[in-house]
Amino acid sequence: MARLADAVKAMRVLPYAPRAFDGFPSPRNRKEPAVDRYRPDRIYGRSASKNAIGIVSGQAGEAGSSRGFLSETDARMIAAALRRDGKMFASAAARARVEVLYGLSLPNLVIWSDRHHQMRDPQIPLPGDAPYANEGTVKGGDDYGDEGKWTAPADYPYLAEITAEAGKVYSHRRDEAHLFNHGYAYWLATGDPRAAILQQAIMAYALASNYQRSAGRYLPRFSYQRTTLNQFSAMWKLRDIAANVSTEKGNLFWPKARAEKMNADMWAGWKTQLARMDASRSVQNRSVSIFRGIDSNDDNAYSNFMIQIYGPEAAYLWASAGYPDLLHRIAENFVLRFGAIGGARGVYGTGSGSGFPILVKGAMPYRDRASFIAWVNGNSAHPVENFNDASPHTVLRGYWAMKLARDALSRGWIARVGGLEDAISRTERARDATRVWRYVGILSWKHSAIDFSTISDARAR
Repeated sequence: MARLADAVKAMRVLPYAPRAFDGFPSPRNRKEPAVDRYRPDRIYGRSASKNAIGIVSGQAGEAGSSRGFLSETDARMIAAALRRDGKMFASAAARARVEVLYGLSLPNLVIWSDRHHQMRDPQIPLPGDAPYANEGTVKGGDDYGDEGKWTAPADYPYLAEITAEAGKVYSHRRDEAHLFNHGYAYWLATGDPRAAILQQAIMAYALASNYQRSAGRYLPRFSYQRTTLNQFSAMWKLRDIAANVSTEKGNLFWPKARAEKMNADMWAGWKTQLARMDASRSVQNRSVSIFRGIDSNDDNAYSNFMIQIYGPEAAYLWASAGYPDLLHRIAENFVLRFGAIGGARGVYGTGSGSGFPILVKGAMPYRDRASFIAWVNGNSAHPVENFNDASPHTVLRGYWAMKLARDALSRGWIARVGGLEDAISRTERARDATRVWRYVGILSWKHSAIDFSTISDARAR
């Protein structure tokens, strides 16, 4: 409990406090479900619509699921710790243990080296180990992606619910884009080595998506924003693990020097590719650069929720360690969307759902930032003065991303982002003018099993 309280106090600059919800629909009115009714989500799936732990709710991240930064189990443990409620904590921790045991699946087990006490290195193998990848192929190595299998355990209570049979082997159907959703608070709060192993396994699996290898250098995938942001999250964990987590046999991952090399290589690779993309004249690269995307994205649209869900916290932490580029870029993206365009139009652009189209049939009907804004304004029916019919979760996390950038700027971590203050103010005005939010319940599922009203302001801070 003291470990979690200290961590909450140390990270008080992050926006998970009552004041962060000011002006948004309250997530505090939702009654907490019974623990035995909770179905963990997004660890490993065995099909497109179900996973090894339970029904996947909200494929696009818009319904009640734990696909956000914290799972409901994580949030319950935080709530229990802050309330000093040992019974509630024990109950949530028991559920978390089930998630750990049944969430590992084959890929997370096989990435442990048979010859060393460490995890296997995906791109620069430890002596005697083969390289591995979780997407695509790697010459002379092992491929772990959708090919991975898990055997349905006889003692798992939800087999009927996921239409699985005990002892039968199923594909897990998961990739590195969907793994960063569970276990953060469990590890933080308890120091339990099982949670540490789970986190490292998830991290190693994500880092293995960098199957492009080049003579001893780590290269980011740079083709899909969720993967890129997951990699930066993994890299932060790698930095922390290399410095702080070990067993009687040494570090659970690989040596600190190797971890530092991976982080240095990945940052250098990302910056180089981002600069190359910004200088490119192809319509795809130009459109993404004007939109201030964080990688090539490799299609004609940018999701309106991925950057909010997968990036700001890791970007903020990296900025605190002297790597400001990602947070600055994310802030530029939101200044363009919520400031220069504004309202629900800044969320959806000329599209709907989760896509913000940036090309039309492969063509770019604008030439620069100003004409991009004019094109969106001339072709979108979404309002700019409010967020009507937008998800409050999407808006709230975009708002938090800008406020994280403001905080980082005040600490001297990042350079000034033009229009940031105006974008924050415009977001607040549009929020206050909103009358019809879409998927209001998403706030309680993704961010608050904690009833903040029962916690004193000092303790919440």
